[in-house]
Amino acid sequence: MAQLDALFDLAELRGAGLDIHLHDSGELGAFHYELIADRTVRIGLQGKVTVSHGFALGEVLPARQRQLLDRIEEAGISLATVAPVRSAPLPWPDLAARASRSASARTGSATSGPPFGDGDVLRIALGFARLHGLRTDEDLTTAVRLATMQAAPFVDRAKHDLAPGCRADIVLLDAENVPDALVRVLRRAWVVAGGRVVVREGELLI
Repeated sequence: MAQLDALFDLAELRGAGLDIHLHDSGELGAFHYELIADRTVRIGLQGKVTVSHGFALGEVLPARQRQLLDRIEEAGISLATVAPVRSAPLPWPDLAARASRSASARTGSATSGPPFGDGDVLRIALGFARLHGLRTDEDLTTAVRLATMQAAPFVDRAKHDLAPGCRADIVLLDAENVPDALVRVLRRAWVVAGGRVVVREGELLI
């Protein structure tokens, strides 16, 4: 708890947000969620704190889970995950419903994780879909949205759409639709980063 207090003291001093990696499981992890929520509200950091991983949320009983979700929503805490194999699925439908009511209660799947894979956000979204048993086109599209548009604020990309003034990060795929792009793990035909073409026809140019 002393380390947690030190993190929040530093955030308050610097006016910075926090990304807290929470790996404690079960009730211990749930207790840490409560501590984080309490400190977030106490110093007015609502909307500026993200809990990454935080698998305890998927490990506790449903009544306890709802209690924690209420605290998370009240504190405006964001959740991020890479949905690793054999981790506890997060209650993402409830999180999505809460996010629709409050912009500060959001979830995404863009965060650092184990040293596996290549960091491709579509692959992370595919892992999320597999872990949570997603099957319908709507749910698969939601998984992609979690890893892209909804994850953008976690890395300070407020302007991430296809509109003037945005950063111009674009990935082009030969897919019929969003679910098709996700489930077939297609080759990235073109990748544009900051307006610069860095991959063309699968060939790295940098």
